[in-house]
Amino acid sequence: MALQSQCDQEISAIHCAAAPYGDLARGTRFAFPGGVLASVLLLQLAASAAQPPPGWYDAEAEAEPRRPREEAVAHGFLLRAGAGIGSLQPSEHAELLAKDGYDLDTRAELTLAASAVVAGRVAIGAYAGVGTGGTAPSSDAPTLTQTVARTGGELSLVFQPSAGSLLLFGPQVGVLEGTLSVHGAGKSQTVLEYGGMLGAYFRVNVGRPVWHLGATLAYTLAPAEPPGAVGRDYDYGAFHIELTAVLGG
Repeated sequence: MALQSQCDQEISAIHCAAAPYGDLARGTRFAFPGGVLASVLLLQLAASAAQPPPGWYDAEAEAEPRRPREEAVAHGFLLRAGAGIGSLQPSEHAELLAKDGYDLDTRAELTLAASAVVAGRVAIGAYAGVGTGGTAPSSDAPTLTQTVARTGGELSLVFQPSAGSLLLFGPQVGVLEGTLSVHGAGKSQTVLEYGGMLGAYFRVNVGRPVWHLGATLAYTLAPAEPPGAVGRDYDYGAFHIELTAVLGG
């Protein structure tokens, strides 16, 4: 009984709310039941409540702009520029100089290289580099200086483990001109240089041209005859360690 009484009260309230509209409808040919009209009003109020107020926005709805993804690039050419040091190869003449206090172990180096990439897997190109180093047994003793200029060809395999990495590996063969001198007096020697290189580089930009930074390791031999009248066999080769920038396209 209590439930029936509550329902009667709610129906009476709806009819009372719709009474003005029922009076207005009596002057026309059609009269809308008060209950239907009240339901329409309630639906309109519900629709208005569902709409967000002016100036309101959903922060999650504004998606953050996506960063462009790196994509692997099929290189057509590679340009390298590197700077580092060369740890000199041991030799009989170097041992003889070390006994006199001239322990020449390293030289500073700069290297440039350019290659064309064939089928995305093989790089065929050329390299050129210069290097110099010096040592003296004491501050008042004359300085022994080694200078070299190198150029040659290289054949490298190209690997791209991911869109942001690049590996090069292959042999090098060329010509080296080197000089050991004291106070600028020394005999220049031109010898065959041969060895191999390994480079690992990582992409630092998105888009083209593609830039990589990394390291290049190379091991070369360049055996030579005794640099002076009194001397022993010498080797201008080195173990090269360089910080390298690579431009690919």
